Amino acid sequence: MIKAIIYQSKTGHTKEYAKNLSKELNIPCYSVSDAKEKINKKEEVIYLSWIRATTLVGYKKINKKYQIICLGAVGAYPKSKEYIKQLKEYNHITQELFYFRGGINYEKLNKFYQKLLKLVGKAITMENPRDKEMSRLFETGGNFVNPKNLKPLIEYIKEKMG
Repeated sequence: MIKAIIYQSKTGHTKEYAKNLSKELNIPCYSVSDAKEKINKKEEVIYLSWIRATTLVGYKKINKKYQIICLGAVGAYPKSKEYIKQLKEYNHITQELFYFRGGINYEKLNKFYQKLLKLVGKAITMENPRDKEMSRLFETGGNFVNPKNLKPLIEYIKEKMG
């Protein structure tokens, strides 16, 4: 039985998805730091986290501590099967992985991440100048969080729970 949704959020997008998922499935959600006190080791959990340069932040550590039923990866890029496959391979993920588009919130990032993402944005623009949406996202930020994106994960969990 799934005891909790555990999330790691950098700018709030993952937290927003976790709260929506918690409400939809009636399962409590906790940040990684709060989960340490509330959830026992090896309990079944759903883990949601943000993506940093193809790394699902915190996954290795959480995967050793809890029994992850499925994962939610939150990132700035549009959802694609190739990207999900790349994330699974790069992070050595064996569980079911769902991808949710989050966004970029420059106000909640430190100067290092702000500069880094601006450089990434310039590289994306140079590589594909016609991709106006991604150029704009990396230039000014944006929020693509939509609770409807959670539907495949919700259906997966409801099927698992019987």
